[in-house]
Amino acid sequence: MNRIINTRELDNNNSKYAIFKSLERMVKKGELKRAEKGLYYIPKNSIFGELSLSIKEFIQKYLYIGDRRIGYITGVNLFNKYGLTTQLSNSIEIATNTRKNPREFDGIKIKFIQNKAPITEKNIKYLEILDILKNLKKIPDSNIAESYMLIKKVILSLAYEEIMILLELAEKYYTVVVLALLGSMVEEKNILKVGELKKSLNKTTIFKLNLDLKNGKEWRIS
Repeated sequence: MNRIINTRELDNNNSKYAIFKSLERMVKKGELKRAEKGLYYIPKNSIFGELSLSIKEFIQKYLYIGDRRIGYITGVNLFNKYGLTTQLSNSIEIATNTRKNPREFDGIKIKFIQNKAPITEKNIKYLEILDILKNLKKIPDSNIAESYMLIKKVILSLAYEEIMILLELAEKYYTVVVLALLGSMVEEKNILKVGELKKSLNKTTIFKLNLDLKNGKEWRIS
């Protein structure tokens, strides 16, 4: 049973006033606890006493509305997930399609990063990869050349159709440096679109990333 109640997910056909009055009564009876505005949870007990809401449970409201995906973890914790750093952050970065103010829960800071690319369950994997490329130079406790090769290996393991999705998302929603990095990685796949993208790069632009690539000059990467 899900012990989280997010008022955004409740039936809009019912009176909002009636819903909130009902929730208030349940809070007074101790049947519910209020985590923040619009977010309630059913308290649970253990041999050590009442279990409070965990940070993992709390952030679900920013990752899903019902079964619909609306956000994903990015930043240092994402880099750690892909093995690009051993570090873990005591704050959480969540990518969403809408601007949100920072939050704090149980001493943990939650920062929101707006991503204009549509966030769906199917897109998450590609957006994670593109976020890594976007921040390749900023990954803590890492070597950029090693990070480049690690994420390149992940990308080249994708099917042709998935690489095309990556290219389309990068071209439409990410910066030119992300597109250049991605192009330099998948060029060996001989995809026609990749050659077209390389020709479209500004010949006077240089992306200074401290990378020594065989095709770096062609992709304006140094």
